[in-house]
Amino acid sequence: MEPIDFWGALRRSWRLFVVLALIGAVVAVLVPVSHTKKVKSAVPYSASVIVGAPPPGTGSPLRAGVSSQQIRFYASSSDTLQATASAAGLTVPSSDLAAYLTASVVPAAGATPLGATAPVRKGTPTDIELTARAVTAADAVDLANTYADQVGQAVEAGLSGSSRVAGADSGYTVLQPAVAAVDARGIKKASLTASRKVRALGGLAIGAIVAAALVLLRELLDKRLRTAARAESVFGFPVVGEIPLAAVAGRAPVPGLLPMVDVVRDPESPGAEAYRMLRMSLMFQSLASLSGPEDSFVLGSESDDVPAGTEAADADHAPTGVGNRQVILVVSPGTEATRPHVAANLAAIYAEAEESVVVISTGSLDVGFGHSNGSFSGEIRERDIEAQLEPSILQYVRRLPLSPFMTKSGQLANRAPAILNATRNLSDVVIIEVPPLLALHHAEALMHVVDVVLVVAESKFTTFDDARRAGDLLRRMGAPVLGVVLTNVALNQRDIRQLALPGPVEPRETGAPEEVGHAIPADVASASSAASPSQV
Repeated sequence: MEPIDFWGALRRSWRLFVVLALIGAVVAVLVPVSHTKKVKSAVPYSASVIVGAPPPGTGSPLRAGVSSQQIRFYASSSDTLQATASAAGLTVPSSDLAAYLTASVVPAAGATPLGATAPVRKGTPTDIELTARAVTAADAVDLANTYADQVGQAVEAGLSGSSRVAGADSGYTVLQPAVAAVDARGIKKASLTASRKVRALGGLAIGAIVAAALVLLRELLDKRLRTAARAESVFGFPVVGEIPLAAVAGRAPVPGLLPMVDVVRDPESPGAEAYRMLRMSLMFQSLASLSGPEDSFVLGSESDDVPAGTEAADADHAPTGVGNRQVILVVSPGTEATRPHVAANLAAIYAEAEESVVVISTGSLDVGFGHSNGSFSGEIRERDIEAQLEPSILQYVRRLPLSPFMTKSGQLANRAPAILNATRNLSDVVIIEVPPLLALHHAEALMHVVDVVLVVAESKFTTFDDARRAGDLLRRMGAPVLGVVLTNVALNQRDIRQLALPGPVEPRETGAPEEVGHAIPADVASASSAASPSQV
């Protein structure tokens, strides 16, 4: 599996992060999500009074008292609750009084801690705990004392109306005065909607995670070159030029618009300047090493062995002086549409320097174009070449068809050396553009009779596999490779190549731009056409 540039992919996909993060935040806010949260009740304070009576005695009825269960009965009756509320000035509906005033059974062995709920075993002496709840601690104490008084009165009234002896003592007494405390039932759990701010932040995080996963998946599935660093690692050659996406003067780059002869159409564009820099590399930069990439994993090999013969080839690739790299071969791994445009722009950039250029394209061989009689079957002389040179729309640039000199592309290896030797004396620069390196033999037939080879790769088109195979083939053949030209490179607005140039200018009114290709947008037809070496 090829290594992936995940962080570079994240930077390129920042819009996806923003969109998915915002969608996640909106969804998180709109979709109700519940969670439990402790909240304070309306009556957070309570006060308890422990009351009781001696256990029922034997003998005289005068000594008979009420039991704890009887006291609890009177304390829980609606009459007692209403009387307590009336005496304390508690204005709540009768149906809600049970939430304010409660009676419970507790062990009789002394007072229990307030709020405790100890289990009562059968046969254990018990007392009654009267609990009142209120908004403040003082109100809870007053309400508890009032409750205790009203329960005592209810007990006495109940005994007086019974069949017992009048005046009998109930034995009811307050064992522990009211003490205020925070009601344990005042803090309760409730289901509330989660904070929208927290949910929004969570949605942003989830959206970003989903975006990162999508970017990673896309990088794993996408096997195309996108950056110069990746092109260098896969080809095993340095990137000597990055050609930006084509743009019409005064307009943003147009996806799908092929980079035409930028020097003619828009000489102040980043694309035109990129070709000027490429010419400097052709003139002065050392040729690439043929030892292959340092990362053997990229080449699909675990061995660091150098292909046989490449050491000797490297010795011949010493830097040459100005003007010695006269014959330039432009190749590409596959059907990169920008390959002929690189050749055309190179011709234009040399012509801008007032150097004479001859452009040759081998693509017309074997397809019935031009003169196919192959009349020059013997020695090829300079006057024979000069007689076949055709003018172009650019000053200093001429075209040379190969069909008059050979009938089939299989003759390239035999007849190309004589053709190029004669052409060298007729021009300053010879630029040869050939069909796909991995599909046809044209490049292999010519790479040993040229001075330098440029490999064209197209961003978002050239695949890792094609780039790797092309690099292996060029090293195996010992080709004099200068490096890779990466085309259709997207430049952001803050790129130095955008900022360092003057503003866009209007295309020249020479008529030349209108004749160098096909138009993409209708309103810029004259300035957005694609050129090939045969059209220059």
